[in-house]
Amino acid sequence: MSPKSNVSSLYYKTKLCVHNLCFYNMLNKDGYCFLWHEGEGGLTAEEFSSCFYSFLETKVIPAMEKDNRKIIMWSDGCTYQNRNVTLANAALNLCRKNDITLEHKYLEVGHTQMQVDSMHATIERRVNRVRINVPADYAYHCKKARKNLKPYEVMYLDHSFFRSFKKVEAIRSIRPGKKLGEPKVTDIRGLKYTPAGDIYYKLRMSDEWELLPQRKSQVDIIAWTELDHLYKDNIPISARKYSDLQEIKCTIPADYHHFYNNLPHL
Repeated sequence: MSPKSNVSSLYYKTKLCVHNLCFYNMLNKDGYCFLWHEGEGGLTAEEFSSCFYSFLETKVIPAMEKDNRKIIMWSDGCTYQNRNVTLANAALNLCRKNDITLEHKYLEVGHTQMQVDSMHATIERRVNRVRINVPADYAYHCKKARKNLKPYEVMYLDHSFFRSFKKVEAIRSIRPGKKLGEPKVTDIRGLKYTPAGDIYYKLRMSDEWELLPQRKSQVDIIAWTELDHLYKDNIPISARKYSDLQEIKCTIPADYHHFYNNLPHL
C-alpha cells in the first residue's frame, strides 16, 4: 500500500495498491521486479501476460545459446495470473516469433515453495523497516533489498507498458476436455509451446506431452510493438479512495502531495 507508515490515522483509510510481479532466473540467480500501482494497471491476465512476454523477450531469450532454444518456467497454478488462455496465446506468439520452445510447469497446490519466494521475503524485510511516501519508493527499496548478490532489476511501469493480446488469439481455451468429468484447466500440470505453433499439455509431471485438443485459428506472428495498448490513459481510482488519500497526505512530506493530487479519480 502507498503511503505506508506507522501513523495511526492511516489504518482505517483506503490507500493506493501497488503490485509487484517477480521473476527469478535459476541459472544465474538474477531477480526481476515488475512494479506498478492501480492507477496505471489492474490485475488481469493481460497485465501479467505483458510482464511475462517482456521479461522473456528482453531478459532471457537474448542470452540463450543458438543450440539450446528451450526455456523451462515454474510457477503456481493461479488461473488469472499463470494458467489462462491469454497467457497461452502470448506464449505461443513468443515461441513462434523467436523460434524457441517453452515449457511452463505448475506446482501442486500446497507445494508451491520455489526460489522466487526468496525475493518476496528479502523485499518484505526491507520495506517493513522503511516509510513509503509514494509507489516509486517501492522501486528504490526493491533495488536495495538484496545485499550479497546482484541487486534486483526493477521495471517501474505505467499504463503505456501493458498490451492487449487479442491480435494473437490463436485458441479460445486451454481446457483439455469438453464434457463434464473430463480434465479442466485446473488439472493441467504443464503446457509446452513450440515454434511450429503447437501446444501440448500434461495432467501429471510424469506423463508424456499430449497435443492440446483445441481448434487453432491461423493468426500472424505479431511483434511487441505491433500489439495494441491495453490502456489509452491512466485508470481512475474510486472517489472514496481519492478522498482518503487527500486526508492522509498530510502525514507525508509536502513534496509528495502533488502525486496524490494529480491521481485521476471518479
